[in-house]
Amino acid sequence: MTTYNKIKNLTGRLINKQEGASLIELALILPVLLLMMVGTLDLGSAFVRKMELANAAKAGVQYSMVRKPQDGDVTAIRNAVVTSIGETMTQSTEIDVELYCICDGTRQACTNVCVDPNVSAFVNVTVSEDYTTPYFNYDWFMSEFPISESLTIQLN
Repeated sequence: MTTYNKIKNLTGRLINKQEGASLIELALILPVLLLMMVGTLDLGSAFVRKMELANAAKAGVQYSMVRKPQDGDVTAIRNAVVTSIGETMTQSTEIDVELYCICDGTRQACTNVCVDPNVSAFVNVTVSEDYTTPYFNYDWFMSEFPISESLTIQLN
């Protein structure tokens, strides 16, 4: 048997072997699957945080329905939002509570005198923060993702 035939037989046996093919396929696909799974976990945790912010804004709006702000003081509403967020409040969490009135079709502070008998008072609660993903660093895309929730209610 010549050297050429030996090489040809050896090459034919190696090419026809299927052992280890699934391991190579797994090695090629596994990083992609892991990235997809981590991305799904990060996206899911962002949705959970957005729901937490929505619940905090809802707590502020509910508080303002029960205890209407007196003399334009919205501190108690803000405290209700802070209490609802609790220990999960971060340095970037911002809470904005605004009390305004619609008088003669114009938005203005409720402390102004309005001659319109149909004046309407509103409370707007906005909770926002810069969200950082817990599992994977996306600095190549965005280091922080802004998320916010805003609710408005008519008091009268």
